Formats: sequence, structure tokens, C-alpha cells
Amino acid sequence: MSKSDILQSEMAKDFRKGLLKFFILKMLDRENMHGYAMIERIEDLSGWKPSPGSLYPALAQLHASRMINVHIHGLRKTYSITGKGKDLVKQLNDNFDDGLKAIKTIFENL
Repeated sequence: MSKSDILQSEMAKDFRKGLLKFFILKMLDRENMHGYAMIERIEDLSGWKPSPGSLYPALAQLHASRMINVHIHGLRKTYSITGKGKDLVKQLNDNFDDGLKAIKTIFENL
């Protein structure tokens, strides 16, 4: 199985989908964005294009948990990060390497 095949597998897609909320918060920590721009940015960086059926429920959950705000401009919604969301992004940034090490340790020892 090639690296490309592994990255396109259902398991890899599930893994990325599980991280989608973190990806959204990280993007919004840099700039306010609308949903379609988020889909394009993720696809440009990773080759994975999250579906609107994945993105918009994640945005709704982040909004319900007060991690992001929604701003309506005509027919378009723009999203921004809240202070609570910024705090979570800071925690993720501060602990990212440790989290990756923990995942690798678990994977190697199962």
C-alpha cells in the first residue's frame, strides 16, 4: 500500500474528520472565514476536502460550545473565534508535540 493509498483510506478520513474542529479553531485563530473558504484551505493544505455535511455540523457544535461566533452578512456567514476558543488553541499549541508522542507510543505498543 502506497503512502497515497494510506492517506486516502477510510481510516485516515475518519481520523481527519475527528480533528476537524481543531482545524477550524486553528484557522479562525488566524483570520475570520466563511465555511467554503475553510473547506478550500484544508483541501489546499492536505488534499482532503471535508464535505459541507462534516464542516457545518462541526461549526454548529463549536458555536454551541461558545468557541466561535457567527456573523451574518447577507447570505454569507462568517465565523470568528472567541476568547474561549483562543484559550483552547493555546492549549493545543502548547501540548501538540506531547499529544503526538502519546499517540505514537500507543500505536507502537498495541
